[in-house]
Amino acid sequence: MKSDIENRATRISSQELKQDLVAVTRELGFDSCRIAACAKPAHATEFREWLREGAHGEMNYMQRGEEKRCDPQKVLPGAKSIVVLALNYFQGEEIRRSQTAATGKIARYACGDDYHDVIETKLDKIDQFLRDFGGQQKCYVDTGPILDSFSQRF
Repeated sequence: MKSDIENRATRISSQELKQDLVAVTRELGFDSCRIAACAKPAHATEFREWLREGAHGEMNYMQRGEEKRCDPQKVLPGAKSIVVLALNYFQGEEIRRSQTAATGKIARYACGDDYHDVIETKLDKIDQFLRDFGGQQKCYVDTGPILDSFSQRF
């Protein structure tokens, strides 16, 4: 016997799934959820030239993932879409300062819980939601070989 999700998965349209996905991401606290076609980035040639010029400096990981960065199909063969999410990670103005120790400025993203962990937990829930509908995906929190250009399409 099929579960409610399996029954819904067989009769849901891609537009309904997109609407449900956006609703789930909102419930999880994301500010934006957009879907981009899984295509090679328009600026892949410029990215390769940038690497050849050594403009990446000491960021050697950029070169290691060059092929995957220039072709998302090398990350997940058969992928049709890329889900791009945005989350405002601001945790408030008040930062506790020591009265006795030396102080300095600390980037806001570095205060509080590590944003990688916070977002990864949310992505695990989205991953499960999409798997329930037969989806196969890879989730990254600025750690995978994907050029950020997908967010610039919107």
